Amino acid sequence: MTWDLRGHGLSDSPPGPYSLADLARDMLQVADEIGADRIVPLGHSAGGAISLRFALDYPDRTQALVLVGTASEANEKARDFYRQLAGIAVERGMEPVAKRLGMARELAHLVAPNPHGFADVTRAMASLNEQPLTERLGEIRCPTLIIVGEKDFLGAGGSVIMSRRIAGSELEIVPERGHGLFLEDPDAFNRRVIAFLRKLQ
Repeated sequence: MTWDLRGHGLSDSPPGPYSLADLARDMLQVADEIGADRIVPLGHSAGGAISLRFALDYPDRTQALVLVGTASEANEKARDFYRQLAGIAVERGMEPVAKRLGMARELAHLVAPNPHGFADVTRAMASLNEQPLTERLGEIRCPTLIIVGEKDFLGAGGSVIMSRRIAGSELEIVPERGHGLFLEDPDAFNRRVIAFLRKLQ
């Protein structure tokens, strides 16, 4: 099952600001709606940070965790990048954001049709600078797979930090792949995730 963040896809955009805790609570409500007692959140980029927050806030509802191209903290450069993206979205719309992220322009409005909702989610990501989750990573006890592209523009450092602090986690740095590694080589990505999930059975 997939779901859309606030302001993304088919989801609406309630008035902001949003926190990562708010967005993790949305995921909990989706799990409740479908009757899933325990789930395996798989999140990419901002979705990874939200999945991480879900695992921290709702450990009894988290069977395992897959974190893709994400981080538990944001340095000042990353914080400023997120804030700039939010400003661009509100002031100029989603097409310039898509260009900044290397996304096809025609996909921008499908991914995030509401610039204000996108901006609120992006500001929630910026909050990882002042409110990092890194110090809490030792609380995570579920099986965790961390995947990042070697050429991810966000860098692989955040993934390495998480792998060192989450006991028993598996880290894979995929050669020659970037931030959208699951789009660049979906077959290899799917095989890796499925192999991880099969070990949970």
